[in-house]
Amino acid sequence: MEILCFFAGVALFCLKSGYPVCFLFVVLIFFNARLRILAWFLAGMAWSLCHQWWVADDGMPGSLVIQDAALQGHVASIPTHTASKTQFQFLVKRLNHQPVHARVLLSCYNRCPDFRAGEYWQIHAKLQQPQNLANPGGFDYVKGLASRHIRWTGYVRRGMQKRMNADSNRYLLLALRENMARALEALDPNEQTLGILQALTLGVTSHINKADWDLFRRTGTTHLMVISGAHIGLIAGLAYGFVKWLWCRFGRLCLWCPAQKIASIGALTMGAIYALLAGFGVPAQRALWVCFFMLLHRFCSQRVGIWQAWRYALFAVLIFEPHSVMMPGFYLSFIAVAILILVNQRFPLTGIRKTLWMQLACLVGLMPLTLYFFSYGAVNGMLANALAIPWVSFIIVPIGLLTTLLGHWFVLPLQVSLLTGSIEYLIRYLHWVDALACVNLNVSYAQFLSPLALMVSIYLLVLLPMIRFMPILLMTAVAGIFPAHERIKQGTARIDVMDVGQGLAVVVNTAHHTLIYDTGVQFYQGGDMGERVVVPYLKTMGIKAVDKVVISHPDLDHRGGLASLEAAYPIHELIVDNPAFYKRGFSCHQYPDWEWDGVLFHFFAIKTALKSKNNSSCVLRISTQGGSVLLSGDIERLAEDDLVSTHGHQLAASVLVVPH
Repeated sequence: MEILCFFAGVALFCLKSGYPVCFLFVVLIFFNARLRILAWFLAGMAWSLCHQWWVADDGMPGSLVIQDAALQGHVASIPTHTASKTQFQFLVKRLNHQPVHARVLLSCYNRCPDFRAGEYWQIHAKLQQPQNLANPGGFDYVKGLASRHIRWTGYVRRGMQKRMNADSNRYLLLALRENMARALEALDPNEQTLGILQALTLGVTSHINKADWDLFRRTGTTHLMVISGAHIGLIAGLAYGFVKWLWCRFGRLCLWCPAQKIASIGALTMGAIYALLAGFGVPAQRALWVCFFMLLHRFCSQRVGIWQAWRYALFAVLIFEPHSVMMPGFYLSFIAVAILILVNQRFPLTGIRKTLWMQLACLVGLMPLTLYFFSYGAVNGMLANALAIPWVSFIIVPIGLLTTLLGHWFVLPLQVSLLTGSIEYLIRYLHWVDALACVNLNVSYAQFLSPLALMVSIYLLVLLPMIRFMPILLMTAVAGIFPAHERIKQGTARIDVMDVGQGLAVVVNTAHHTLIYDTGVQFYQGGDMGERVVVPYLKTMGIKAVDKVVISHPDLDHRGGLASLEAAYPIHELIVDNPAFYKRGFSCHQYPDWEWDGVLFHFFAIKTALKSKNNSSCVLRISTQGGSVLLSGDIERLAEDDLVSTHGHQLAASVLVVPH
C-alpha cells in the first residue's frame, strides 16, 4: 500500500487532479499506519518536485514566444517526414550564443535539409511554449509534450540552417536506429509493410498511415504497434526458454548454476537489447522494469512474490520516469499485468481455456480505462487479439527483427515477400473483424457517469472482496449513477463557441437536437479542427448524431473540418451560403425559420447585390427563453449596415459572435 500511496503523490504533483487526494483519503480511513502512509504520499510529491527540477529547461527565457532564436544543438530523435513537413526533437545547447539545456520539438516545412539523428546543427527558428485549446474532450497537447520533457515547439526558418562538426558519440545508438530504418526503406516494401515493420522493430511509427491507425483503434490492436510489454515479454520469454534448454544440455553447468538463473539473465539481456533497438522510450522502459522484477521472481526461486515484483516495477518506473503517470499507457500496462496475475492465481486453467480467460479478463478489466481515456471500447478486440497477438508475436516480429538486423548485409527477396504477405493477411483479418465494429462502445464516460466511481467500483469488487470494504464499494457505486452534465431544459440551449484558433466553430444543443455552425480550419500540412476539436467534444458530450450543419461561407477556416465531421457523424441536413459551390445543401438565404424544443432559429437574408465571399455569410439568430445569440460569420461593414437598416431591432441579441 505504501508504494501505491507514493504513486498517488506523484500523480497529484504531475496531474494536478483531485483523484489522488480521494485515494489518500480512502486509504487513511480504512487502513492503519496512517503516519507512514501519509509520509509515502508526501515522498511521492517531493520526488516529483526534485525530478521536475532536474529535467527542467536550464537557461531558457520566461517569455511565451521567441521570435528569432539562434539555436545550436543535436537532432535528438529520428526525424519523421511527410509530403510537406519534417519534424524532430532538438536538444538545444546554445540559444542566441548563451549556454542552455532544453528539448524542443521543431518542424521544417518545404525543401528541408537532410536532418539526421545525432547531428549537430545551427538553426534559426521561431519558438513558443505550447498552449492547449480550451475545449472539453480534446487531446491534452501540453501534457503529451511534457511527458517527453518537451516544453517548447517551433519551426525552422527557411535557408537558415548549417550542419556543424561536434561530438555526437552519445547519439551513436540513435544514428544506428535511423540507419536501420533507412535500410528497411531501401528494401522497397510497400508503405503499409514498411510502417508496421519499422514500428515493431525500431519503434518508428511515422510511416503508419491514419487509416491503419483507425483500423487498429477500432479493433483494439493499437497496443501491438507500440513496443511495450507484449513485445519485450515475448523476446524475453523466447530467450528464457532457449537459454534454459541450451544450459540444461550440459549437466555440469546446471550443478554450477541453476538453469533458471542463467535463463533469467539471458532473458533480461535480450529484452534490454530489444528495448534499446526500439529507442528505449517510456513504454519500453516500463516494460523492461516489469520484465526485470518478474524475472527476479524466478531468479530468486520465487522468494520474491509475484505481487511484490509488480509493486517494485511500479516503484521503479515512478522513480526513474515520474512523468509517465501522464500517459494512458502507464495505467493500461500495469492494470493489464495485474489482471493477468489475478486471473492466473484465481483460475488455475491450462491451454486454450487459460488464454481465452485472460483475453476476456483483460477486455473487461481495461474497458473502463479505455472509455475514460479514449471514449471508445473495442468489444471486438477479443476476437481481433485472439489471432493478432500470436500472429504478430511469433511470425511478424521474429521475421521483422531478422530483416532489420540483416538489412545491411543479407536479406532474401523471399524473406521480404513473406513479411509483406504476413502483414497483408493481418490487415485483411482486422478488416474482417472491423465489420463487427457495431458492437463496440463509442461513448464518453462524461455523458452518464463518473469515471472514477465506475473504475473504483469494478476494481474493488474484483480485488478486495472483503466485508470491511463494502461501505466504500457502495459509496462509489452510488456516486457513479449521477450524470456528469446537467440536462438541457425545454426552451433553453447550450451554445459552445469552440476554441479553434483562426476561424470559427459553434456547437448548439437543445433538449433533443444538435446544430453545428462552422467547423474550424483545415491545415495545409494535414489535419483540421473538425477532427481535433469538434468531433472529440461531441463524443465527450455523448452526442450521437448531428441534425444540421451550417457552413457560413467557403473560407477554409470556417469549412475546413466538415469532411472529418461527416466521417464521424451522420449529418441530416447541410445549410450553406452557396449550394452551387458545394454541389449540395440548402441556401441559408432562403431557409425558413424553425423551432427545436422551444428554441427559435432564424436566418437573416443578405441582398444579392451585396454578396461577396465574406458578405454572403449565413447570419443566424438563436432565441431562447433566457436570451438570444447572433452568429454573423465573416460579414463586412457593407453587409452589417444593410442588415441594420433592413432588420433594425430584429438583430438585437444578448450575445454577438463578432465577424473577423
